[in-house]
Amino acid sequence: MPIALLRGDNFRLYRKIEIEPHPTLNLIVGDNAAGKTTLLEALFVAGRGRSFRAPALNELCGAEGPAWTLFMQIEGAEDRRIGVGWTRDGLETRLDDERGARLSDIVRSVPMQVLDPQAHRLLEEGPTYRRSFVDWGVFHVEHRFLEVWRRYQRALRQRNGALRAALEDRAIQAWDEELAQAGEEWSEMRAAHLAQAAPGLSRWSERLLGTSAARYHWARGWSEDIGLRDVLALNLEQHRRLGSTVQGPHRAELKISVDQAKAKGRVSRGQQKMLIAAMVLAQAELLSAAGAPTPVLLLDDFGSELAPEFQSRLAAGLALYPGQKFITAFEKLPAFEGLEGGMFHVEHGTIRSWKPLH
Repeated sequence: MPIALLRGDNFRLYRKIEIEPHPTLNLIVGDNAAGKTTLLEALFVAGRGRSFRAPALNELCGAEGPAWTLFMQIEGAEDRRIGVGWTRDGLETRLDDERGARLSDIVRSVPMQVLDPQAHRLLEEGPTYRRSFVDWGVFHVEHRFLEVWRRYQRALRQRNGALRAALEDRAIQAWDEELAQAGEEWSEMRAAHLAQAAPGLSRWSERLLGTSAARYHWARGWSEDIGLRDVLALNLEQHRRLGSTVQGPHRAELKISVDQAKAKGRVSRGQQKMLIAAMVLAQAELLSAAGAPTPVLLLDDFGSELAPEFQSRLAAGLALYPGQKFITAFEKLPAFEGLEGGMFHVEHGTIRSWKPLH
């Protein structure tokens, strides 16, 4: 389900945005500070209701005042119209004819993943980033995910609140059954998702890195040989001392290895970028195979940290991926020669021209 139209008003340095993207590959070129990344950000915000660059939506307002709007038209078996905007009253959403649409419904309508210069955090920083990566995929293929996740988070908050208040045992344990049931179901969804994604990771790492020995190693957040309900009971005194529940799926960890060595700190920045691209592409293919809309991929600063050989491998791999891609670069690189798609040239927050990529 490609994006057929993006419109926007007063979004950062863009007074107006209007593009009709190519259904497969879109290359966005321009100088530094021309608005290339901002165009990707507008697409991401329209599909996710948040930015991958700014923590607060009011930071996205341009020079025309304290408000911005974005509109996307999605084409496919079921055409969708998505509207997202911000005013001083907060975020406003629209899906087709429904005002105040749930953000989760918008996110499901157009799965979108970004690979930007900060993507290295997925390998280099704490497990929160990797858990979020897994949960993004599970959300799009398991319709019960959101309900189960909310049940777990509510029970965890209540149990931790009881621990911090030093309540009696039965007040704390009143939440154990709900926490254990939701936690084990959530954990099973994650493990199944990673098992299904593993063959794709091997294929994509072979294409991009030249090795099929990229592997996921998943630790669910508590011992594999005991149920979560029993873990909570056995560790109650520890949890009392810490004032927190320290076992469960909220403490899960995903580790990634290449050629039997941990990827973190062992591979170059360019190899990290290619490995993360392999992870994203494998997950995106899995979502499409599971019946979700084929994800839109946003790749910022394509050539950064990649030697010409890696650029060619990544461009060739992206050409094989059937979903829509938006890629930024300073100029059209040799890696894109002969590929089908379109190229936008942006300058000082204005989309100057569009032409076929080849």
